[in-house]
Amino acid sequence: MVKARLFLCVRSVCTAALLMTTSLAAPALAETDPLDAPMQEITLGPDDTIRGIVGQYLRDPDLWPAILALNNIASPAALQPGTVLRLPVQQVFAADAALVSSLSAIQKANAEGARIFAPTQIGEAIRNRDEAVQKREVGDWRQVVGFAGVATDIAHEALELSLTQRDRSAEAVVSDVQGDVEGRAPVEPSWSDRQLNDILVEFERVRTLSASTTQITFRDLSRLRLNPNSNATIQRMRSDPLTGGEVTKVSLAEGDFYALLNQLSEKTTFEIEVPGIETTTNSADFWIKNDTTGARFVNYDQPGLEIEENGRKIDVGQGEGVVITGAGAQRVTVLNSPRLSAPALGEILYTRTADLAWDMFEGAEAYWLEVAADPGFNQMQVSEWGIRDTGLQVELPPARYHWRVAALDRLGLPGAWSTAQEFTIRLDDTPPFLTVLSPAPDTIVTTPEIEVLGATELDAALILNGVALEQGADGSFVTRVALVPGRNMISVLATDPAGNNSRRDQAVIYRPAAAIEISLSQGMPRVDEALATRSAQLSVTANSTAEPGAPVVVRNAAGAIALRAEVAPGGAISFTVPVDAAPRSYRIEVLAPDGSVEGALEFQALRDELAPELTLDLPPPRATAETALALSGLAEDAVRLELNGSDLPLVEGRFDLSVTLSPGVNTFDLVATDAVGNVTAKRLETLLDIDPPEIASVVLNRPQGDGGPIEIEALASDASGLRQAAPFLIRIGAEEVEGFLRCDSTNGICRVSLPPQDGALELVELMIEDYAGNAAFE
Repeated sequence: MVKARLFLCVRSVCTAALLMTTSLAAPALAETDPLDAPMQEITLGPDDTIRGIVGQYLRDPDLWPAILALNNIASPAALQPGTVLRLPVQQVFAADAALVSSLSAIQKANAEGARIFAPTQIGEAIRNRDEAVQKREVGDWRQVVGFAGVATDIAHEALELSLTQRDRSAEAVVSDVQGDVEGRAPVEPSWSDRQLNDILVEFERVRTLSASTTQITFRDLSRLRLNPNSNATIQRMRSDPLTGGEVTKVSLAEGDFYALLNQLSEKTTFEIEVPGIETTTNSADFWIKNDTTGARFVNYDQPGLEIEENGRKIDVGQGEGVVITGAGAQRVTVLNSPRLSAPALGEILYTRTADLAWDMFEGAEAYWLEVAADPGFNQMQVSEWGIRDTGLQVELPPARYHWRVAALDRLGLPGAWSTAQEFTIRLDDTPPFLTVLSPAPDTIVTTPEIEVLGATELDAALILNGVALEQGADGSFVTRVALVPGRNMISVLATDPAGNNSRRDQAVIYRPAAAIEISLSQGMPRVDEALATRSAQLSVTANSTAEPGAPVVVRNAAGAIALRAEVAPGGAISFTVPVDAAPRSYRIEVLAPDGSVEGALEFQALRDELAPELTLDLPPPRATAETALALSGLAEDAVRLELNGSDLPLVEGRFDLSVTLSPGVNTFDLVATDAVGNVTAKRLETLLDIDPPEIASVVLNRPQGDGGPIEIEALASDASGLRQAAPFLIRIGAEEVEGFLRCDSTNGICRVSLPPQDGALELVELMIEDYAGNAAFE
């Protein structure tokens, strides 16, 4: 019998050594609890990056997201020279030292068979250490030390249990189950299901059903993986407590298994039995299959695999295969390893299905594919034998996976495994981080291009206005974009590897530098050249050739800024300024984005509270017999003149019109309104009288006797009133006397008293007139 050997340096041990080296190189921890030590402050220089600083001080550049979170910094784009970062140097070294200690304790326990003899404890230790690793990624250093310490304590417990069990009968453990796996112990009457971590004893049979695999791990960490439709029996598992040697023998009834033997010492032996064939091995890496057509053996290790059949011994060297049938033994060189082509090494797939592909290998009849959840292929997820194509689509839950392919020759012998590669399935529906720092929304510029600055996630693809855009090592991006006059849209699209999108759209207005024309609205009230209003505030509207959104300032007579506004759509400008009775001077300025003046207009404004003056050249007659009345005069400052609600024409403030009268009293309202709405109103009245006065009686006598004065008295009435003087002609004897009666319109009496004079009295003529010019004669 030939004794197997143990691989002394597996990946975890080498990792532990690396971490230990890092820990020893770190500065000495504080005398007090390093987790309570103050943070070390580092000021970023112009050439520093967050990954570089974190790598330099914490020995792990991938901790940069946790450092940003610790310093309340949203993204790397927010960093700039002079930024002070607080770094948990001693906390990180304490956490890493705890992780190294826990890893060392777990490895020691495993080396003594903890996976076999204390699977629950070592599993709990590994789980706590994994939790510590996760806490490290988010910067929870105290939790790292706590979980790592628990892992170390449990690993020590597992080590003690394993050392105790080493003195007992050897056992094996079911270390991986995929699909349906059954077992049958010597005391069991029938087959029953086997689960992960079930213990297997001597003479126990194990079988796998279709599309199922299982891995059996022995106490020396040797592993056998039974592929689908395989049946094996553990014939012997013995341990010598004096020498520490172990003997393991497995019988393969049918199917195939792959063996990877990590023997603890040269005192350990491993035997394989196929019906009619005995096998002992120096090899630690081989494959065996047994079916109705015969037995097949492949050796992948440098030491040989010794086969004995019917007294004939065959030594299978490295890279050789042997097929034993009823016709004899056939030795061949197995195929070399194929090359994996997709997915790329370390690629992240954002879908549940992985399209695995490899290059066609000359001489291959089919292929054997394995996908595992660990680099040692202990946790098998997929095992497909006899694939005819050079690719296979597999569906897997989100996790990191390792995969490899072996080519099968015409005899059904698997060649060397390809170099294993890893890929990750990750489900991601979160849009990538994206920010546009410059320009600001609706920025107005006078130059034909603008700089666009922003940041996104490191692995996101950028498209700016339909063109691919490169980003820097820190996720930032900067470029210049050409503009056309008017409104320009800057659209940035970030797409992460999972196909999630983030979009930012910014509008930029390009207004080429040019003279802006400004004019006041024509409908605004004016007094002479000044804008006017009746209130203390004047609302000003103006038109311009400026683009909407352009800044506007209004300055007072002293040049100080009275107010700010901006150009509305269509070039409109509107604002309100204070005014008083004396004219005030103002200046409207439209500014360019750089603050220069592109257009200006000066104006004056005042407050007008005085009503317009309304003066008639002649007042209308109180009464008239003419049906047409002439009115003329001056309405100073008036912009509108109305007569009984009808507009009258004004020429330079003057009016001249003729009004048709109706019989009787005619009333007119003359209203003058100035530009700001101040009003002056006059009511005019005149009487149209076309009838003469009515004379009721005329008395001519000497009421005091013949020697007394002569009196003339007439009674008359008229709508427009009697004129004060009524001419008369009388005879006194042979003499004619003329004169005027004095009329009183109130009582309608006209009288006169003449000196005494002898002679007969005779009324020759009496004329009484009204104010309209109508006359009655007697």
